[in-house]
Amino acid sequence: MPPPPSPDLDAIAAGSRPALARALTAIENDLPGADALLASLAGRVGRAHVVGITGAPGAGKSTLINALLGELLARDRRVAVVAVDPSSPVSGGALLGDRVRMGTHGSDERVFIRSLSSRGQLGGLSRKTAHAVDLFDAAGFDVVIVETVGVGQSEVEIARLADTRVVVCAPGLGDEVQAIKAGVLEIADILVVNKADSPVAAATVRDLEARGGAHGTGWEVPVLTTVATSGEGVAALADRIDEHARVAGVGRRREAAAVAAPSAPSAPATDDQLFAQIERWRAEGRGVALATVVRTWGSSPRPEGSHLAVERGGAFVGSVSGGCIEGAVIGEAQDSIADGKARLLEFGVSDEQAWEVGLACGGRVQVLVERVDDELFGPLLAARRAKRPVALVTRLADGAHALVFYDAVAGELPLDDAQLTETRARLAANRSGALAAARDANEDATEAPLFARCHVGAPRMIIVGAVHITQALAPMAAIAGFDVVVVDPRRAFATPERLPNVEVSTEWPDEALERLQPDAQTAVITLTHDPKLDDPALTIALASPAFYIGSLGSTRTHAKRVARLTEAGLGEAIPRIRAPVGLDLGGRAPAEIAVAILAEVIQTRHQQ
Repeated sequence: MPPPPSPDLDAIAAGSRPALARALTAIENDLPGADALLASLAGRVGRAHVVGITGAPGAGKSTLINALLGELLARDRRVAVVAVDPSSPVSGGALLGDRVRMGTHGSDERVFIRSLSSRGQLGGLSRKTAHAVDLFDAAGFDVVIVETVGVGQSEVEIARLADTRVVVCAPGLGDEVQAIKAGVLEIADILVVNKADSPVAAATVRDLEARGGAHGTGWEVPVLTTVATSGEGVAALADRIDEHARVAGVGRRREAAAVAAPSAPSAPATDDQLFAQIERWRAEGRGVALATVVRTWGSSPRPEGSHLAVERGGAFVGSVSGGCIEGAVIGEAQDSIADGKARLLEFGVSDEQAWEVGLACGGRVQVLVERVDDELFGPLLAARRAKRPVALVTRLADGAHALVFYDAVAGELPLDDAQLTETRARLAANRSGALAAARDANEDATEAPLFARCHVGAPRMIIVGAVHITQALAPMAAIAGFDVVVVDPRRAFATPERLPNVEVSTEWPDEALERLQPDAQTAVITLTHDPKLDDPALTIALASPAFYIGSLGSTRTHAKRVARLTEAGLGEAIPRIRAPVGLDLGGRAPAEIAVAILAEVIQTRHQQ
C-alpha cells in the first residue's frame, strides 16, 4: 500500500476538510510529514480564540458545547472542537461519546469536530491536543473549543492551553468544601452551573458565588446558569466568553510556551548546520529561500550576515532577529519561493521586543530575502563543501550577485578594483558587511547598494598533545566557534573520557597534519613538551599558511627548539612560532594557560 500523502498546509488554509482531516490524523499518529507540518505553522497561529471547557463527569459539558455551537454559528463564527475522550487501558482507543452528543452541527461546513483519545495522559488533555489546536488556528477557525476528559481536579493543564477557561458544574456538588478546594475550580474564568432547572441548582450557585475570586485586572469570575438541553442561558455564556477575550486577549498557549522555555535561548544554527539543512531540503525537492541581515541600526538582535533559511512549507532554521521578526520574514520567504522575486525588508525592533531577546534597547534591521536557485547557490554550496573561502556580493537594488574568491570572480554583477579589493579584505578577515567603496560612490543613498556575505567556514584548531591544558582549551575553543582536533599517539592520554565531545586522533602528529592540511583558517598548537611529537608537527605547520602557530615551553626550552628547527632548515620560518605560547596573563594553572592561549589565538585571527 502506498504511503498516505503528506499534509498540505495550503489546502488546509484554503478550507479543504479532507486535507485538514489527514493532517490531524498525521499529527495524532506521528505519521511522515507531521513534524514538517507542525514546523510550518510558525507565523500562522495566535489568531483563534481558544475556549477550554472542563468539569466533572455528568455536568453536561458535551451537550452544553452542542448548544454553544449553535449560538456561535448564529453569530457567523467558524468553530472547531477538540473533544478529548478517555482511552481504554487495554486498546488505547476511545468510545468518542463526546462527538456523538455534538452531532447536531457536525454537518455544517463552518464546524469541524475532532475527537482525540487521551491515551493515558494525565491532566485531562491528550498529548496531541495543543498541536491540533494550532492546526485549527492556522486553518482559519475563529474559535477552537477544547473539551477535556472530565476527571475532576487534575484537569489543570487546560489552564496553559485555553484563552478562556469555562468550568461546568452540576447542581449538588456535594458539601460546600468541594466548591472551595484548590484544583479545577481555581482555573476558571467563567463558572457555569448547568442543568439549572434542578431544585438544588440555586444552592450550588450560592456556594460558587461565595468563593469569589478575580483573574487579573478587570475580570471578576462570573457564575452563570444554563440549561443546555433547552438552550437557556447559552447566549449569555457566549456573551461572557467574548467579553473575556476582549479583556484578557488571546494567545495564552503561546505565552505559556515562552515562559516554559529555557531562560537562555539556544544558540542559533551555525552556518554549516544551516547550509546542510538547505541541501537536505533541496535534495527532497522542496523550495527554499534564504534571508540575510544586510544592515542594522541601533542594538539589533543579530549581526549583519545572519541567516534564516525557510522551506516552502514554513519550516525554518537560523535566525535574523532572535525571535522579534521571524514570523513576518518566514511569510515573505514563502512568497519569494513562489514567485522567485527577491525582497528587501526593513523592520523596526522596539525596545520591548529587544528586551525580550536579551538586549537593552531596540533598533532597525534590513533583511534581504531571496529564493535559493541552482544558478547562484549551486556554486556557493560547492565552495562551502570544498571549504574554499568565498564572498557573495549582492546589489540590494535588484538582487544581482557576484561570487568573489581570492583568485577568481563569477556572476553577473560587475565589480571595480576597489570593490574587489575591499571584498577580499573582508573575506580574509571573515567580516561580512556593506562595501564602503560602494557607499562612497553613492553618498546620497539611504542604503548601502552592495553587501558582501563572507563564507570561510569555521576556523580550526589543531592541538598536539592531550595534556591537562588541552582538557580546558579544547572545550573553550569549541565554544568560541573553532572546529577542534586533538592529536596524540599516546593512547593513554587520547581517550574520550579525558576529552569528551572532542575529535581525537591517535596518529603521529606529522601524519595527522599531512592529512588535515592546515590552511589560513587554522591554528596549530603543540603542548606535549616532547620534541619527538612537537617538532614534526611544527615542521608541517611552518610550511603551511596557518594563521597561528604556538608551542608550549619556557624561553630556554624554546631556544633549544629554535636550534633544532634551524638545523632542519626552517630558520626563516621560526619567527612565526608564538613561544612561550599565549598572552602573558600571569596565570600558571592549566585552565589559566588555556585562557591565555585562546585569547592570543583570537587576537591574532582578528588582527590579520
